[in-house]
Amino acid sequence: MSPTILLLAKHIVLLLVCITGDKLSLVVQKPHILKAAIDNVTHALIGLIVTEIVVRNFHDQVGRNEKYALIGTGFVLSSLIDLDHFIEAKSFSLHDATNLSERPFLHNSSIFLGLLVSMIGTIATQAKFNASLWITVNFIAFFTHQLRDAIRRGFWFRAPYLNYSTAPVIYWVYLALTQLCPHAIIQLLDMQRSRSTSLGEYKTKYKALEVV
Repeated sequence: MSPTILLLAKHIVLLLVCITGDKLSLVVQKPHILKAAIDNVTHALIGLIVTEIVVRNFHDQVGRNEKYALIGTGFVLSSLIDLDHFIEAKSFSLHDATNLSERPFLHNSSIFLGLLVSMIGTIATQAKFNASLWITVNFIAFFTHQLRDAIRRGFWFRAPYLNYSTAPVIYWVYLALTQLCPHAIIQLLDMQRSRSTSLGEYKTKYKALEVV
């Protein structure tokens, strides 16, 4: 299978996961634990696919074990974000966790903005490429999770002197941004990889004279 067809297949699967997970979350209302499981698994699968598309594009920059670790982190973290419901509720009860008076702390959209700034910072300063990848995976987990939640409640930005929620995100905008997310990130990371490669070639071509 050619890389282009494989990439297209991944995007089709990503779209199906988004739509199917959202429809099932609406249709399945009881038992509540099944509804919560469907919602959480959908978050995890979206994080997995988006992370895989990004990491696969830079497979020559990381070892096999680190590649699996990055993809696994994208999958697990996209799911674990919802644990803040239970932490905020101070209870293991699903009813308590899903009936909070306000959104829990890991659903603060300022988090993914901070990760985006950190990612751009590592790229701009030519930090280690692997560090950029790890920050990117964290960004993907938080952004895709909160973007999907935003179709119901909008983005929520909480910071000192700031407590603001946007209007809900239009559904087709959510689908489009989910599809575009990995490619926007790839473009950013590719800038760092290209400049790092050019710098490496420059250093190889113009080695300092050695004293013998």
